[in-house]
Formats: sequence, structure tokens, C-alpha cells
Amino acid sequence: MVNLISNKAMYDYLCDLALQHIVTDDDQLVFDALKHNDIQHACQAIRKTKTGEVEYQHLTLRFGVRGEQSVYQFELSEQMQYCLDLYSLYLALRQTQFQLDTFHPDLISNVVVPIRVDALLWQAGRHFLNQMIQFHKAAFQHVVPALQADETLCLHERVAALVEQLKDNAYALWFEIATSQTHFERIAEFEPDLIKLSVTMENKQDQHAFLPIARFLRRNQFPWVAGRVASQNELNRYRLLGASYYFGYFSDIPTSLSFKSFGDE
Repeated sequence: MVNLISNKAMYDYLCDLALQHIVTDDDQLVFDALKHNDIQHACQAIRKTKTGEVEYQHLTLRFGVRGEQSVYQFELSEQMQYCLDLYSLYLALRQTQFQLDTFHPDLISNVVVPIRVDALLWQAGRHFLNQMIQFHKAAFQHVVPALQADETLCLHERVAALVEQLKDNAYALWFEIATSQTHFERIAEFEPDLIKLSVTMENKQDQHAFLPIARFLRRNQFPWVAGRVASQNELNRYRLLGASYYFGYFSDIPTSLSFKSFGDE
């Protein structure tokens, strides 16, 4: 298997991987977009709740004429979703490389990238991660994986080995929690640096669903970041609840970007 030493080698690997896992019509649509460099990314500021100072960038994939759609809204096979997760990780690495090449080290914002644990336990994902750490170590040290999992959290030994590898090589390791998760309390076994919430507080039903998570955070004393903050009132509520960081605020709506395709270089 070819070593993924260059950005182009990583990109070509992901395109070939996606081609092998086209199952649905939407898989084909997303693959075509990936192949033609039409999947963009957006980096949104993650700020300290006390000062508003930008501490991290949060990377998500975008698709469409104006780059306003999430690629995950399509009907994608499981493996194609994994390919997109790995592509997000690749773009996070490219983003940190760009910062290292452009800015003083003190001005670099570490890049948070949501990614499924299953994508990194997948054989192809494991190879991609190992290659990234081996050949792109300096840039990877500014990446912050935000791991997503539920049932997989019960596979303690496999997840623990992945967590150890990421803690040794990434800037930090986060886990995401959503109100739809059943096994989120098992996250405590892996001692993450921070918890990223994917919840809303828009109505009483949302607030009630948040209560078990709030108790978990308080019991384990994990610092946490509030996501999808839609209003000043919601931000104030999260601040009172103890959030260390927040993102998704209406004043921080990002512009979708894409790196120049390799054919243009």
C-alpha cells in the first residue's frame, strides 16, 4: 500500500476509497462532488464563554451552490459516511498546515473536527490515521478530534487503544454528547480533555432532555463546550450552567471554503 506522504496522496486515497463504497444514488452524488473538489469546509470560531476570545476553530463539511448544506443530510451508506469523516480529518490537517505555513505559532487556532469512532476503527480509517500521524505529525499536533459514538463506547478495549493514540498525537481529545445517545456515561472511562455538546435549549423538552447530561458533566467535572448557540439568552443560560466554551453563535456564521484542487497547482 502506498505511503500517504503528500496531501495529494491522502486526497487520492480518500477518492479511491469512496469510489469503492458507492451504494446509494446519494453516495454517487457525494463521490462526484468529492472528485471534483466541490465539497467545501467551514471553520467556525469556538470562543471562551467568559471573554469571547477565540480558542479553536470547528470544521464542518459543506455542499451546494452556496456551500450551505451539510453533506450528511443525504442518504449515504455507512462506509461513505466514514469516507466523509476521514475527508473532514484530512481538511482539518490541511487547515492546520496552512496556519503553520502562514502565521506565527502563537496565532494558530487548533482545529476541532467531529469524527465517528467507527470511522477510525474501520480498517481503512485506521490505516489513514496511522499514515497521517506518521507523515504529517507536526500539523496533526494542532488537530482536535471530537469523537462521536454510542454503542461503540461499549467496546472498551478497542476504543481505549484509539483514545490513547489520539491523546499521544493530537492537540487534545474531545468527545461529543447528544441527547439521542444512550451510553454517553461510558465516555468518562476514556477521560477526555473536554466534552462538546450537540444539544439545543430552545424549549422545555430540550431542557428536560439535557438534565441527565448536565448531571453527568457536574459529576465528572469535565470542561465542556456548548454548540448550536442560537441567541444571547441561550448563551447566557449556557454560561450560567458552567460552559467553558461555545460556538454556533449567529455573529460567527462562517463562509464555506475549499482548497485549490491539485489539478490547478
